This record gives sequence, structure tokens and C-alpha cells, in this order.
Amino acid sequence: MLGRTLVIGRRTNVFLRDHTGLYLPDHVTAAARQRGQLFAENAEDYFFIAFNDFPWHRVVDVVIGRPAYDNYLVGLAIRQNVTVVDATNTLLALHQTGSDGNMAGHMNSDKEFNVAVIGKFNYDSGLSSAAQYETQFSMDKDHDTTKVVVLERRRRHAGVV
Repeated sequence: MLGRTLVIGRRTNVFLRDHTGLYLPDHVTAAARQRGQLFAENAEDYFFIAFNDFPWHRVVDVVIGRPAYDNYLVGLAIRQNVTVVDATNTLLALHQTGSDGNMAGHMNSDKEFNVAVIGKFNYDSGLSSAAQYETQFSMDKDHDTTKVVVLERRRRHAGVV
């Protein structure tokens, strides 16, 4: 893994049964483990990259929180030789789901905006499973600690570049 790197990941949805929310780190982890559900592989929810390492000049103006922008960014990164690492397995991103559900972005009047401005694009090329690398936990037996390692991902989708 050399050069420019984009770290992405999926969220875990937890429906809030009341209005108290989750405030402490232990509460977040417990809620995710007990009643959370990992969201779809076509929905990336976080993106980390050094400011100058992404070809922002190639990105059309999209609306964040609406369909298609996430797969577009990931697919474009891969197409522009940016290494993509899926950190879903090691980095918990919890989404507190309210009464509007997990697909709120699909309910807005401008839900088709991104698809219209992006135009023809292979959105499967931007699934989280298209990332060339993924993170995993690994036990360091010499130091009795757990560490995160980055591994090359085995291809799940034929033809994904």
C-alpha cells in the first residue's frame, strides 16, 4: 500500500427506543453489540484522507447525505489510483436511528440530484467491498495486546477495479 490512501467504512444502525441518546463510549459499544445492525455495503458513512491526497478537482458537486455520493467518491478514488482501505471491521461508527429510519436521504425531494449530476457511473465500483484493503484485529502474543492490521482484500466482485 503506497501513496494516497482513503479510509472508508460502514456504520452500525441502532434504533433509539427513547430520547435519551448514547453519551458514554461504553454505552455506544454496548448498544452496537446488543442491538446494532451493520448497514449495507453500498452505504459508506465515513471517509478519511489527507487533504491533498484526493483528486477533488475531478469531483462534481454532489449533495452529502443523498444517494450515490458515497459510492461515487469511493469508485472515483479507486479509478484515480487512490488506495482504499475499508476499516469497518475495526472502527465502530454508530448511527442513532430515529423515527425517520435509516433511509432518510431517500425521502427528500432532491433524492435524485446526485445521480443526475454524476451521470453514467458504475456505482458497484464504489461499494465498500471494492476497497483493495481491509482492516482486521490481530493479537500480538508477544506483548499481550491487540493491534489493527491492514490486509489486502480478496476480490468479491469480478470486474471491480
